[in-house]
Amino acid sequence: MILKTMPRVLFIGDINVDVMMGGMESLPVVDREVTCQTYDVVMGASTVLCACAYRSLGGEAAIIGLVGRDEYGEFMLRGLGDFGIATDLVQRTERVRTGVTVNLIYQSTRTQVTYPGTIAEFAGPDLEEAVFQGFDHVHCGGVYLQTGFKPRITALLKLARGLGLTTSLDPQWDATEQWQYMDEWMPLLTWLFVNQDEAISISKAPSAEEACRRLAERTNCPLVKTGPEGALVWNGTEVQAVPSWPVEVVDTTGAGDSFDAGFLYATLERGMPPAEAARFANAAAARSCMFVGGVSARSSHEDVLRFMGGR
Repeated sequence: MILKTMPRVLFIGDINVDVMMGGMESLPVVDREVTCQTYDVVMGASTVLCACAYRSLGGEAAIIGLVGRDEYGEFMLRGLGDFGIATDLVQRTERVRTGVTVNLIYQSTRTQVTYPGTIAEFAGPDLEEAVFQGFDHVHCGGVYLQTGFKPRITALLKLARGLGLTTSLDPQWDATEQWQYMDEWMPLLTWLFVNQDEAISISKAPSAEEACRRLAERTNCPLVKTGPEGALVWNGTEVQAVPSWPVEVVDTTGAGDSFDAGFLYATLERGMPPAEAARFANAAAARSCMFVGGVSARSSHEDVLRFMGGR
């Protein structure tokens, strides 16, 4: 009898710390000091948060990225190791410092200020077949701040697909709204994760539903995250709305990345069809909003099932 090995996911992209300023008395005001109630330094970056959420659910994960030879770089490597994520492919540099994002949390809103550092310096892995050996899926995240990596993503996706791996991308917001390279990436993706604003901007559609429909003409399976309303999924023939799970929101940091991880886990590990996987992903995202920081929830598969059962 041949035992089926657990699918392994390779996460490629940004690695940085998040500085969390919680319970702000107001939004930032020019020339005025604003106080907050809590302060912490935690693991950040879209790719990292997605990898940690995927590993917490029970999946096998490794990560490729770049950190500085500094205190924050060591902090991130220790944190990834604590989650059981393989970091032997993470690169180190002395040219720039590890990236930092300051999160200013006021009620249910979050304002971010980022020092790119290693995020922009990262140029991606060497494009060799050996990099992908032992993996079943490749996920790229937060690519529009990764100015060194972005031009190489097309070749990376082509190589991964040629080797029989499934692929996914969560681009995050492009401040220019030009969405450079997106036309090259979308045909190479198994799943595209975008939020409502990103979907509308990329597709030039008047609504999230129409955006999902238009994206489905250009990529295999777009998933549009619509926040409190849940998500829109292309099920192969039409757009399907999958409702969210209501919770009292503490912090939305990492909710979208938890959705990505939940969907990938439900699909790769549990074999769920898109709408069912999106329902599970919505629950993982909702549960993450009950904790401060992007990795604090540490939701296992059983945690998410209990959360769903309790509602």
